[in-house]
Amino acid sequence: MSSTDSVNINKLSEFVSFLEKLPKGFILSRGHSKDFSLLPGAFRKDSSGNRLYSKAEIQKFIEHFEINSYPYLKNANDVKEDKELMVYAQHFGLPTKLLDFTYSHIISLMFCLENAFDDNESDDGVVWFLNPYALNGKSTNGESKKIFIIPKDSKLLDQISGPVVVTCRRIHERIRTQDGLFVYFQEENYSKCLEEYADDSILRKVIINREAKKGILRSLNSLGVGYHSLYPELSSVAKDIILKQHIEEYIRSLEEDNDNEV
Repeated sequence: MSSTDSVNINKLSEFVSFLEKLPKGFILSRGHSKDFSLLPGAFRKDSSGNRLYSKAEIQKFIEHFEINSYPYLKNANDVKEDKELMVYAQHFGLPTKLLDFTYSHIISLMFCLENAFDDNESDDGVVWFLNPYALNGKSTNGESKKIFIIPKDSKLLDQISGPVVVTCRRIHERIRTQDGLFVYFQEENYSKCLEEYADDSILRKVIINREAKKGILRSLNSLGVGYHSLYPELSSVAKDIILKQHIEEYIRSLEEDNDNEV
């Protein structure tokens, strides 16, 4: 299997079966509601293939974030340097050189499914699985397979030739809840997305068929997984209430379809 090959998933049990067969090193994952390239926000491109933001603009974003975010950060004085500040900026929607991953494959699946009941949800979802040790080994030419730590290893990161997995202190509640960490992309390698850089010893994926999204989300919710699992915020309470209503309506529609078939 190459990193471009995929397995189609229609049930939660099939997803779990896939996990049970994954090689040992694939401990990280990332879920998308649709299939798009694994590039961080700072390096994404428009429909013509042109980069959305220049290198100077990305640096300006971080500088402005540092200036203006100070009153809102609970532990602003504890942020050690630019790359740790970048982690904060990433979680509040600023384009950065970081791409989020998580240790929790269930969290990744929930990200893939979170819009399942939206009227405009018409795409297959994707969950990517990453072997961080294999990726870091490739990008350091075999010198190190460890997951790098921000800020401890920050000075080393820009000396590495390719994208590497990094972790950091759990300085934000979302990172703690989502069990998150990141792939850090080097500036000179921004044009190559992760799936082009990695082979199947590093990266694999499953496709969640769009017709199956609601059913799988129903199964996840019965296990206690909801929006609160992604976003530990008051707004998630309201979203989970609405989600349960959608699931109840979905179950009723299934029962009506079964009655009509009898």
